[in-house]
Parts: sequence; C-alpha cells; structure tokens
Amino acid sequence: MILLLALSSGATGRTIPAGCFFDRFVLGAEWGYTQCFYQNRNYNFITEEGYRVFEQNSSFYGHANAQVLGTIGFRLSEQLTLGLYSGYIGVGEKNRLIPACLRASYFPSTDSEDGLFAYAQGGVAWHVHSTEGRMAWLATLGGGYRIRLSYDTHLDVLFGIKYLHDHPSIPNPEGPGNVPEHNIRMNNAGYCALDISIAVSF
Repeated sequence: MILLLALSSGATGRTIPAGCFFDRFVLGAEWGYTQCFYQNRNYNFITEEGYRVFEQNSSFYGHANAQVLGTIGFRLSEQLTLGLYSGYIGVGEKNRLIPACLRASYFPSTDSEDGLFAYAQGGVAWHVHSTEGRMAWLATLGGGYRIRLSYDTHLDVLFGIKYLHDHPSIPNPEGPGNVPEHNIRMNNAGYCALDISIAVSF
C-alpha cells in the first residue's frame, strides 16, 4: 500500500529540474540496532540413526543485533527515491547475513527538506558463516524523519518492522555440528524484529 501510494504520488508530484543525469544519484551509509521480538520454527529432518524429528513452535524471542548498510539510490522525483542496499546484518542468535535489498522511500513534502517519510524494502540475504542452507528473504516497512544538514547532505532517523524468512542450519541432536543437508526435509524459520537506525546521505 505504501509503495503504491509512493509510486502514484511520485508520478504526479514535483519533478527534479533538468540537469545532469548523475545529479540524481544518492550515496549513503546506515548504522542501526535490531531487536528481535518473535520467532517461529518448522523443522523436519532425519537423524543419523534413521528416525524422523519434527519440531514446530512459535514464541516471543528477545535477541539484539546490529546492522551496517551502504546504499546507492536514484531520485525519481523530489518525493520518491529508489535505493539498492547491502552490507552486514544480524537477525537472531549466531545468524549473520549479507543482504541485497531494494528500498522505495516516499517524502510527502520533498526529500531536500526536514520532515517525515515512509519506506518499503524487500530483498534477499546470504549467510556469512555457513555455506549450508538456502538463501533467506526479508522485508521491512517503516518510516523516519529527515534532517537537512546542508544543500545535499541529510541525516535520517529511521524506525521499521522487519521480517526475515530463513532456512538456517539445524544443530545435530546426536552430537557436534549440524544436521547434514541431505537429511533435512524442511527447515523454515521466521523472525520479526524492530529496526532503529541512523543514516547519512549525500
């Protein structure tokens, strides 16, 4: 809904004055705190001794992580920016990932003034410390407040709700290490988290 509103508003809103094409590009960096508060797991695997284990649960889950992101964006108008984000994030215990996400940011006034904005983000992520397991998916909805520091430099304070759909490694219940990939029938896990971050763009 937010993305559709942004696209429709951006199409009819203010446009950037004609000039150099490269002036529309935006670079930035973002640092943040991620607080997980809920998780669900659905595991189904075969042990080394040949019996099946099925585990399914959902619960409140408190675990803190951090994230560091870099971005390159493109200003479609003075109200709408699309940005590609990547970096290093943590979600859950011993779960570190490298994301590649596309974010649409909508500014009700303009992106060069102080004020509130909303954003929607989605993409994929790869595990850092494991070559096992499949690619994860994540999505974030949120908003923030932009503070203009100079003509083309801005400070953003952001708040968002993130969901990560993951396929993590499963600890071996019979000994050290993890359950072999060929013994896993299902290893779905979902995490909900609150993101609080600060970003600088120019």
